[in-house]
Amino acid sequence: MVLNKLISIVGAGNWLISHDRIGPKVLELVEGRYGSEVELCNIGSAGLALLDYLHGQELMLVVDACLQGKQPGEICIVEPCLDTLNINITSVHQIGPLETLTFAKRLFPEKMPQRIRLIMVETNGIDEKTEAIACQEVLAILDREIETWQNTKYCNGQHDVINL
Repeated sequence: MVLNKLISIVGAGNWLISHDRIGPKVLELVEGRYGSEVELCNIGSAGLALLDYLHGQELMLVVDACLQGKQPGEICIVEPCLDTLNINITSVHQIGPLETLTFAKRLFPEKMPQRIRLIMVETNGIDEKTEAIACQEVLAILDREIETWQNTKYCNGQHDVINL
């Protein structure tokens, strides 16, 4: 864990389980893709491991599989409201990243990222081709999120959100 990174990309999942490998697969694809401001965090299938990567970063992007009954490979992007206990996204983990972040906000508010985006991929019934396409789509989403963050940071110098 490196505490000075401004952006963290978190991959949740398990390589050995076909419906749960989106997070680590995306982490492998982004290795070396972004500059030194980006920390890659592999939390495996232990959602509580995310607690070790909370250090007040400006942006945290969490990539995980979900089971929502949508089409295999469909991607849902959520900026979660962690002030509510009503969690309506089901991770494939017993305690997933969203539950961990909700818990952490109450116990460690000083360590929470300023902005969190969950990138959830429906993996129920996913095949290898659909999984590969979904991973490429997640890469494009990560590129956009990081570019938006960089433009926000460097265009106005105040970290205010701007619409591009």
